[in-house]
Parts: sequence; structure tokens; C-alpha cells
Amino acid sequence: MAIIRVPQDQDTIQFGVNAANPGDIVLVDKGFYKESVIVSQNSIRIVAKVQHGVILESDSGTENAIKLDNTYNVEVYGFIIQSSHRSIWAYRGGYHRIIGNIFQNHNADGIIFEDSTGNFIYQNIIRDNFSVGVLLAWSAPGSTSNWLLENLIFNNVGHGVEIWTSGATGNALINNKIYSNNGQGIFAKGQNTLLYGNWVKNNAINGVKLEFGNNSIAVRNGIIANDGDGIDISSNRNIAFANLVEKNCGTGIQINGDENVVQGNLVVDNKGGDIENNCNNSIFDNQTRGQIC
Repeated sequence: MAIIRVPQDQDTIQFGVNAANPGDIVLVDKGFYKESVIVSQNSIRIVAKVQHGVILESDSGTENAIKLDNTYNVEVYGFIIQSSHRSIWAYRGGYHRIIGNIFQNHNADGIIFEDSTGNFIYQNIIRDNFSVGVLLAWSAPGSTSNWLLENLIFNNVGHGVEIWTSGATGNALINNKIYSNNGQGIFAKGQNTLLYGNWVKNNAINGVKLEFGNNSIAVRNGIIANDGDGIDISSNRNIAFANLVEKNCGTGIQINGDENVVQGNLVVDNKGGDIENNCNNSIFDNQTRGQIC
């Protein structure tokens, strides 16, 4: 393993990446870097020496700051990436670790994973982007088995998180705070999605929308004060269990698919009503204002 220092050993981040072999660390010193970085090497780490002490912008607003180009096992840690097309475009490949960064003020999405698998997105701040905060998939078949854990995703012009296609299966969102986005908080079109322990508040449409993708689970989320419904289920065989759904401007839980299970939720003070079931579903042991249903 070698440590390649930027700018001491290599003048730019791109030169540092080009010089890296599997297992190497590209260690970037504090400062402002204006470049568009393409990573085609597997199993390297690109690390800010001081967390949030490195600011990276792409060469132009039409370019992504970092492209992970069909690579595997790359870590990006501790950067502020801003004012680009997107912060990171993970194109195919996967098993990357995106940890402790700030992605802000991009003219498209904060970060996109296109047909990429098994990525770990942890404790990032993703804010003030012109489109979606985090976009999984975009093309067929979709991005699968990605984990978003403990991120702050807010003030994006589009959705907070969007899972684009029904082929984007097995993704998990756990303990994220997703708020004040100008779209859905979480827009999940993929199948077998896990939503656990997220705080979804003050988004401009629904808090959570499950559409097209079936067999997803929403458990112990707080879904509060969104402008549309709290949870909108428009697909089949999903489970909503033990969520707090309150003070949304639409219906607390709106169900338009079949064979869904809605159980043990606290659903109160939603302006459009608490639970509306329009199809064949199992709804029991939920607590609404003054009644159990």
C-alpha cells in the first residue's frame, strides 16, 4: 500500500488517482481543487486529509466532479463537492464507500448511482441541489443492494431520494433525515426496498411513495408534516409497520395497491384523514385519533 499525497507527490487529484494501484490511498491536502476526476482503478481510497477541508468543483457545470467509471471498491471520504453537474456519478461497478462528504449546489442531482451495486453511503450531507438528492438507478436494470445510512438530505429541488426503476431491488435506507425537499421525501419505484428509522419531514409532496416496486417494507419511520400524504402505497405486497405518521397535509396512509399489510402504525392529525384503503389490503392494530383500526 502506498500513500500518494496531493499536491506534494502529484499536482492534482486526477494525477494522484492515475498513479494509484489497488490498495493505495490518494491523500488530498486542504485547499480548493477545480477539476473533473475520472476513476477507472479498483480498490483505491480518495481521502481528504482534513474532513471538509478539501473543496472540489468540476471543470465546468456540465461535468460531474467525480466519475467512478465501472470500477469497484473505491472510497471517497471527507470532501466538500460543490457547484458541478453532480458530485459523484457511479457508473456500473459498485461496492464503493461514500463517507462523510458534503454534496451541495449542483445543477443536477447530488449523487447518482447508475446500474451500480452494493454501495455504502454513510453520514453525508446532501443539500441544495437542483434535482434529486440521491438518485439510484436511472437506466435499466437499475442499482441494487445499496445502503444509505445516517445521511442528511435536505433542500433539494427534486425528491430527497429516488429509486428510479422496478429493477432497482434490495436497496435500504436506514436512519436518514430527509426533509424540506421540493418533491417526494422518498420516491421508491424499486422492489424489496427497506425503509427503517428514517425521519421524513416537511417535503413538498408525499413523505414516502411506494410505486411500481412491490415487496417493500417501511418500519419505524417518522413521517411528519409533508405537503402531500405521509405514506402513499401504489404497489403490492408491501408492509408498513410501527411508523409515526402525523400532521401531513394529505392522508396519513393512502393505499392504492393490493395485498399490503398496514399494522401497528400511529397515524394522527393528518388533514386529509388518517388511513384510506382503496383496494384489498390487511389493515389492523393501527392507532388513529380516538380509535384503533
